[in-house]
Amino acid sequence: MTDPKIKRLRGPLALSLALHLVLILLFAYQFDAMRPVRPPEQPEIIRAVAVNEKAPEPAQRTQKQAEEAQRQQLEQQRAAERRAEAERIAAAKRREEEQARQAAEKKEEARRQAELEARQNEEAEHKAAAEERKRQEALKKLSEQRRRDEAQRKEEAEAKRRTEEDARRKAETEAKRKAEQEARQKAEAEARRKAEAEEAKQKAEAEAKRRAAEEARQKAEREAERKAELEARRKAEEEAQRKAELEAKRKAEMEARAQAEAEAKAKREAQEEARRQAERETKKAEQIAKEKAEAERKAEAETKRKAELGAKAEAAEAKRKAELEAKRKAEAEARQKAEAEAKRKSEEEAKRKAEAAAEAKRKAEQEARRLKEERELALREAMEEERQAQKAKEAERAAENAAQAWVNRQFGPRVERNWLRPPSAKSGMSCTIQVRLVPGGDVSSVQASCSGGDAIFERSAEAAVRKASPFPMPSDPLVAKQLLGQSVRFNFHPD
Repeated sequence: MTDPKIKRLRGPLALSLALHLVLILLFAYQFDAMRPVRPPEQPEIIRAVAVNEKAPEPAQRTQKQAEEAQRQQLEQQRAAERRAEAERIAAAKRREEEQARQAAEKKEEARRQAELEARQNEEAEHKAAAEERKRQEALKKLSEQRRRDEAQRKEEAEAKRRTEEDARRKAETEAKRKAEQEARQKAEAEARRKAEAEEAKQKAEAEAKRRAAEEARQKAEREAERKAELEARRKAEEEAQRKAELEAKRKAEMEARAQAEAEAKAKREAQEEARRQAERETKKAEQIAKEKAEAERKAEAETKRKAELGAKAEAAEAKRKAELEAKRKAEAEARQKAEAEAKRKSEEEAKRKAEAAAEAKRKAEQEARRLKEERELALREAMEEERQAQKAKEAERAAENAAQAWVNRQFGPRVERNWLRPPSAKSGMSCTIQVRLVPGGDVSSVQASCSGGDAIFERSAEAAVRKASPFPMPSDPLVAKQLLGQSVRFNFHPD
């Protein structure tokens, strides 16, 4: 049978062994946590040993053996603690080396990012310089177009001035020719009046024929001049129509048709007047023939009467001459009235045509000014649109640069702080995480593209991005719009 005293010692020994086992488990748990912690204080060993002075000697030996076993366990525990402390110091040293390496990697990444920003800024400057060159070229083309328009306007004005000068010279020449002709006709009439009666008859016939030929020639000259004037005006109108825009061309054509109709009407009236004049001339010629026949008949009667009554014949001859002179004067007055009427009508027609030409010229100039103003307005609007587009591009570029800088300053360090690098991450591996953000900075979608085939490395990178959400958004709405309108990439390199 077992001694009852030994049975009493089993409880304290079991309790002591259980306490030592709990301490060893706690130490192992702290070692696995990989965190520099202060070693726990050694708990006081509770030795619940009942001591009996009358106990036999075997019980004392058993107690000494238990105390020796407890002492050995304490020494083993202290040795384990020393080994754990050495391992903890080594782990802390490795962590410091890892942190130093990560700091060097961060510094290298910052240097690469600075170089990337410098390259991006340089590309932005090159792009801005190219845009500026394009704008300068556009302004140069605009200036050249204005110079050509000004030269064209001067050429048109010079052509109009030459046309008006030619018309004025023609009008002066025609007036001078008509005045000379009228003076010549008056001189010839005075010479005919002073001639003898028979010479007056012959000259009257010749004058009638010459006058008819002269009037026909004058009519032909006027008709030719009118046609030349119409041709010149038509060419001028065609030139103006060619240079005008489609709407101006249509209006000019309508005005030209109206002018042509008016000219056709004037031509018909002139032809009708010429026909009436010809009829009057025919009637006048018939009247002259009748008068000539009457004169011949009277001359024969006068010859007969002269044979009978010389004095009476002389009186009759004087009377006839007086009648002829009166008739000649009446015809001259009628002719002068007809010429004055024709001249008045011609002047009125010329005035009407000049007014019509001036009105057409005024309308053409007004239309040309309107078209020029429209072109200048369109040009100004195009320049303003180009300036606004350039301004919008510059603002967009500035927003893009600001968004990139914000990602570098705010997003990158935030993700890096939340990344727990897995032990499987090795040099040469890389992982790109592409995310899209929603207002407020939350991540809406994540796409990973990793090399090396390490799923743990990929999950750690994706977890770092998700832990960093929500990301801080900039206060500038344009920069925030740039971040929301494009994806953000995070590159993980465990080198």
